[in-house]
Amino acid sequence: MRILDSAAADMGGVPPENAQLRTGPEIARLQARIDQLAAHVQRLEQERASLRYMAGHDELTGIANRRLFHALAPELLRDGDRSPAVVILDLNGFKPINDTYGHDAGDEVLRVVARRMTDCLGDHLVARLGGDEFAALPRAPHADASEAWWHEVARSLSAAIAPPMIVGDHTLSVTASIGVVPAGRSTDLPVLLRRADQAMFSAKRHANTTAGAGITWVVSTESGDHTETYGPVATPAVACRPGDPVWVHRNGARRAGVVESACDWAALVRYRSPNGAGTMVDTIPTSSLTIRAEADPYLDSLA
Repeated sequence: MRILDSAAADMGGVPPENAQLRTGPEIARLQARIDQLAAHVQRLEQERASLRYMAGHDELTGIANRRLFHALAPELLRDGDRSPAVVILDLNGFKPINDTYGHDAGDEVLRVVARRMTDCLGDHLVARLGGDEFAALPRAPHADASEAWWHEVARSLSAAIAPPMIVGDHTLSVTASIGVVPAGRSTDLPVLLRRADQAMFSAKRHANTTAGAGITWVVSTESGDHTETYGPVATPAVACRPGDPVWVHRNGARRAGVVESACDWAALVRYRSPNGAGTMVDTIPTSSLTIRAEADPYLDSLA
């Protein structure tokens, strides 16, 4: 193999008469240098990818941050196939957790809430806007979903957040105020976020006025506001046993299921498929399960 010097390169690849062949050691040194440069370029690409990820994701929870939410949400709002909604969620009484148990405990609470939101909403956009405030942009499960599809999303999200969580040596429960604004045909993200903020503050005022212990959510529509409080779960999902009928809260929908086996943090559940036909089996976090009182003849007969 011949490696030409710069003079040969200047002559279109034809070596001058006085050019000499590179020696073996010279070729080895050049190849080593090329390998070093290639490794350096690879490290730079990895660092760039890491910086790009960090620029769009929350360092504490790993979900999208405010910057990425504002970058992705407008395109999702323009997706006309499935109607979207803007959700703002703010934890109630989060400061006392930090003051009583320390910031490490508060950070873990935020991580658990973020994880429960993503487990509940699946591939829908979920972000931490800052502090204890989160946002989401769920979409209707299918194009011909009912106009009130967001009702089930808010209920499922409330059910996912409500169960107690183990933080260090303590069992903590958090409540939240949730504002939901069905986007309809609107693609104006700032306006929708402002309305969702107002709905969230309405939910917070309602909770303070009624001294409710549950999760309050307000849905703001063109025809008015709808307020509902999701009370504490009477039977925590962590108490699931094989054969227990449960609701699986996933992708903003509630599906009937039956526990096949369970541990403290997850359960193997057979549950209805998204389209209602047939069943599927999956491991579900207990934070996404609640006990089901309503009967399902097909599932319960198989249990």
